[in-house]
Amino acid sequence: MSEKLFFVFDVESVGLYGEGYAYGFVVVNENGVELDAGRCSCNPNCADGDSGGRAWVATNCPEIYQSEPTPKAVRCRFSAEWEEWREQGAIMVADCPWPVEARFLADCVRDLDMPGPYPLIDVASVVLAAGGDPTAEFSRNKNELPKHDPLCDARQSARVLIEHLIRLRTDA
Repeated sequence: MSEKLFFVFDVESVGLYGEGYAYGFVVVNENGVELDAGRCSCNPNCADGDSGGRAWVATNCPEIYQSEPTPKAVRCRFSAEWEEWREQGAIMVADCPWPVEARFLADCVRDLDMPGPYPLIDVASVVLAAGGDPTAEFSRNKNELPKHDPLCDARQSARVLIEHLIRLRTDA
């Protein structure tokens, strides 16, 4: 059987229900070895959202290099990254993907005809299955900081996923 690959991603958006303006991803194998990583963003002011969402971004999110001009261009890059890893058999993963990552994926499917991820694995559900608290805040390693940098958040999600999958295999 071939090695499992996980494409773990995180999105930053203008509030919980606003448009995504940045993503980060890591691809890890079932032992947690990072095989690829990336981040992409545009100016959050280009993304749809309300004043409360913009205030939240300004207060909580670090500045990220703006590599693309628009949210649609960010989604286009994401779609290309996902397609590359989907073709290699990767499984898409996000932590608590509703509503931010789910909206981002729906926008990718709508705008770009991106093949919807199937399955979409939720880290919190894996934590729950392993006997953990799916709403717990987990510690962060050095490469998982700062919080709300989507690449750092994706790295933390990947680590938490692998730790809990290993726990499930060990307990079985």
